[in-house]
Amino acid sequence: MEDIFNNPWVQSPQITSVQELIKTVTPINYKRGSGEARQRLDLLEASYRNWVADIIDLKEFRYCYFVNGVTDALNQWIATETRPWQYLKGDYEYARLIGGKGECVEEIQPDKLLYVSNPACATGNIISLDNVENPVILDCAYVGSTEKRQLAVPKNTEQVWFSFSKGWGLVGQRSGLVFSKKPHRSLKLMKKVEAWNYTSVEICLAIVTNYDIDTVYNEYKPRQFDICTDRDLTPSDCFFIANSTNEIYSKRRRTGNTARLDLSKLF
Repeated sequence: MEDIFNNPWVQSPQITSVQELIKTVTPINYKRGSGEARQRLDLLEASYRNWVADIIDLKEFRYCYFVNGVTDALNQWIATETRPWQYLKGDYEYARLIGGKGECVEEIQPDKLLYVSNPACATGNIISLDNVENPVILDCAYVGSTEKRQLAVPKNTEQVWFSFSKGWGLVGQRSGLVFSKKPHRSLKLMKKVEAWNYTSVEICLAIVTNYDIDTVYNEYKPRQFDICTDRDLTPSDCFFIANSTNEIYSKRRRTGNTARLDLSKLF
């Protein structure tokens, strides 16, 4: 297996134009309780809902919270979740690492709370969840790295999470959003006292203002296709991931015989 595919984690490419845009954002601080920080977050929420509307409809998810990436969303959920839950084999490793009551399953078990990523962390591909009746925590961290394609949201979905790490390369900035149907047990308190990173909100606003949700995908998809053609790989729906059933990549298999390969170093 090539050295470039030795890392089991995906890094996500550093997008030069995004990095340059971040440099134009001035670090900011608001007086706690002034309401100014809340106004900026409300603007980000409204802008983001519109930004992703061609991919996911968030109208039922009335509440929005800023988090330090999806890992923080997962931490906040696990810290307040009392029900046993399940996740599919190959899904986001962090859920497994802090699993608590989480059970790894090969197939979705009926009725039990389900944590699931879509696009799927295991392959970077969009999966069908149309017929899922379970209560669901839906991790959409890879939205922004795929084309505009409507994702089916299971009817009993309770929360939807988004990240700026994957499609925009903000791995170190730790920026994300949680949308929920009901007030979040811990995040509602943090929102009440305006406890989030104000500058990160400004960075996210700059991205939403200057890019379409699929801008980076459209820019990098041809390069992904060329790399996969040259190396006999299958392009994932996510532009910086490839899949393969070749035995030489067996260490990168997360589910079944399909390996997930991070192309970031080749961009």
